[in-house]
Amino acid sequence: MEKDKIHPHPVGMAAGLTSGIIYVVCTAAVALWQTRTVAFFATWFHGIDLMKIAIPLQLTWGSFLGGLLGIVVVGYLVGLIFGAMYNLCYGHCKKRKWI
Repeated sequence: MEKDKIHPHPVGMAAGLTSGIIYVVCTAAVALWQTRTVAFFATWFHGIDLMKIAIPLQLTWGSFLGGLLGIVVVGYLVGLIFGAMYNLCYGHCKKRKWI
């Protein structure tokens, strides 16, 4: 593999693990400060009042682990696809001597 290309599998693993860490931190924030956390994320959605759709905290170990597994798998797949697409784009640009 060329030195400027990346290996999709490690990128996928890093993205999956990063997503899992963020999920754990977010879960802790919601468990400790649900109203403040929902209000914080509402700032990302340009005026949508998330408090109107937020439900009272119903956190169980099963829901936590299921969500964690789901976000890690999706993060891995996003990273894997990103790594593969990066390599395709890199090869395309290199072939045309754009880089």
